[in-house]
Amino acid sequence: MNREERALRAEKLIREHMIAAMGAGLIPLPFADWATTTAVQLNLVRKLAELYEVPFFSGVAKGLIASLVGATAVRGGASLVKLIPGVGWMVGGLTASILAAATTYAVGKVFMSHFAGGGTLRDFDVDAARKAYDRAFKEGQKVYYEEVQKQAPSTSPSDPYEQLRKLYELRQAGILTEEEYEAQKRKVLEKL
Repeated sequence: MNREERALRAEKLIREHMIAAMGAGLIPLPFADWATTTAVQLNLVRKLAELYEVPFFSGVAKGLIASLVGATAVRGGASLVKLIPGVGWMVGGLTASILAAATTYAVGKVFMSHFAGGGTLRDFDVDAARKAYDRAFKEGQKVYYEEVQKQAPSTSPSDPYEQLRKLYELRQAGILTEEEYEAQKRKVLEKL
């Protein structure tokens, strides 16, 4: 298999696992989402290692993933919000789903790049990979919304109230900055 074919297969694996992680984030039980997402990420690294013919060690991979993802307090907080009756599950589920998808995407991209460059689990440098992880995490958030839009039943794009609701959700989830939100909101309101 040539380099391009391998990269395409790796991208496909990352997307498939990202979608699985999106679902894991919606598990209504606090911390079950987190454990399931970690299992999805471990499986992704295992499959990427197989694809790049790199020896896989589960314990080493778990430690590297945990070190790379790091922001466990944020993930744990999103999971705990699910304990709030009613709206807690929806807000916590959405937030946890975004985090699960974006972290899985970022983990996949970082390990794909490392393995493609001839690296192994034994020579993986978490500190060196952290900047690439942060960039991939932000990219993963955008990819999450692209996937959601592809899979969601279409609503009328001309419905400004639906557009405003979606923009608000993106801002609440931290995908859009306050400035980006205000600029996009202005564009929608100008159409009214």
